[in-house]
Amino acid sequence: MALTRIPHAAKIVIAGDAVAALGTGLILPLTLIYLHQVRGMRLPVVGMLLALQAAAGLVAVPFAGALMDRIGARKVLAGALICQAIGSAGLAWTHSVLTAIPVMVIFGGSTAPRFPAFMTLLAGLSPRPGEQQRAFAVNFTVLNAGIGVGGGIGAALASVHHPGSFEAMFLGNAVCCLAFTAVLARLPDVRQPRSAQAAKIGYRDVLANRPLRAVVIATLVLAFTGYAALDAGLPAFATVEAHAPVRIVALALTVNTALIVAAQLVVLRLVRTLRRSRALAMIGLIWALAWAVFGLAGLGLSQPVRIACILGFAALFGLGETFMAPTISPLVNSLADDRTRGRANALSTGAYSLAFVVSPTISTGMIAAGLAGAWIGLLCAGCLATVGIGFSLGRRLTAGQDRVDLEPQPPADPVSDPVLAASCEVA
Repeated sequence: MALTRIPHAAKIVIAGDAVAALGTGLILPLTLIYLHQVRGMRLPVVGMLLALQAAAGLVAVPFAGALMDRIGARKVLAGALICQAIGSAGLAWTHSVLTAIPVMVIFGGSTAPRFPAFMTLLAGLSPRPGEQQRAFAVNFTVLNAGIGVGGGIGAALASVHHPGSFEAMFLGNAVCCLAFTAVLARLPDVRQPRSAQAAKIGYRDVLANRPLRAVVIATLVLAFTGYAALDAGLPAFATVEAHAPVRIVALALTVNTALIVAAQLVVLRLVRTLRRSRALAMIGLIWALAWAVFGLAGLGLSQPVRIACILGFAALFGLGETFMAPTISPLVNSLADDRTRGRANALSTGAYSLAFVVSPTISTGMIAAGLAGAWIGLLCAGCLATVGIGFSLGRRLTAGQDRVDLEPQPPADPVSDPVLAASCEVA
C-alpha cells in the first residue's frame, strides 16, 4: 500500500499540538505534588480539587461539541487553549483552597473540550480516510513524545523546596498553549455553511446512528478500563500490592511512552490492512492481556518478576494505545456527518472526563479494601467486552465504512482545493 501523506495544514496543527503537549508534560505529574507539598493542602482536599477539575471538563464538553458544530472547531480550540493558559497561570499564584477552586474549574473546563475540538479540526484538515488515519497516528506519537520531554524537564527542574520552580512550569505551560493558539490563527476552520432552513441537530441525532453509538459505548468502556484506571491504579497497585519502589512506577510510564513513540508508525501499517472493527477488538484484547500481566505482580512472586510484570504491563498497554490512536477517532469522524462531527467527538472524548471523575475512586477504594484481584478481573472483563463490541460493530458497518482503503474518498483537502478554500472561515 502506497504511503499516505498528511496535508500541510494538518502537519501544522500536529506541530502546534506537540508544543502544547510539551507544556502539558511540564505540569502533568506535578500538579498534585505542587498543591500538596508546596502549597500545604491536605491530600484528600487535593483529591477533591482534581475531581472538581475533571467534573468541570465533563460539564463543559457537551456544550463545546454543540458549539463546534455551530461556529467551527478552530474557534472552540483557540478559546479552550486561551482559557487553559489562564488556568495554568492561575495555578502558579494559587496559595489556598479558596484560590485553587476557581482556577481548577477554569483549567478543567478548558482542558477537556480541547481534545474533541482538536480531533474535529484535524479530521477536517485531513478528510481522506488514509490521510486521516495517518494524521491521528502521527499526532499520537508526537503527543506522547512532547509529554515525555516535558515530563523529563519538569522532573529535572522542579523542587518542593523552591516554589518558583513549580510556578515556572505552570507559566511555561501557559506559554505553550498561547503558542498553539497563534498557530491556529493562520489556519482555515473547515465547516459546512449553516442554512437558516436547516433542521436543528442535537445529541439525539448522534446517538441515533447505531454504528456511531456502538463506537461511543466502546470508547466509554475503554475509558474506564484504560487511562483512568491506569492513572490512579498503576501507582496504587504497584506500590501497595506489588510492593514495588516508586521509581518503578516512573520507569513504567517511561517504558509506556517510549514504546508508543517507537512502535506507532509500525503498527499503523498493520492497522491500515485491518478492518476498523477488528482493530477496535484488538485494543480490548491487548489491554485485557496487559491487565492480566499486571495482576501477576500482586501474587507474591520474587521482586524481579514483579517488576518485570509491571514493566511488561506498561509496554503492553502502550501497544494497545498504538492500535487505539489510528482507530477510534478516525472511526468516529468517518461515521459522523459534517453537521454532527463536533458533537460526536465531544461524546467520544467526554467518556474520558466521566471516567476520570469516577474511576480513581473505584480503583483506589477497591485496592485499599483488599479487592485488588477483583479490580483486575473487572478491568479484564471490560476490555474483553470491547472485543465483543468490535465484532458486533463489524456486522453493522458497510465494507466502505470498515475498511480505510474502500471508503469513498472525499474532495481534496481544503487548503489546496480552491472551492473548499473559499468556504473555509479564516480569522
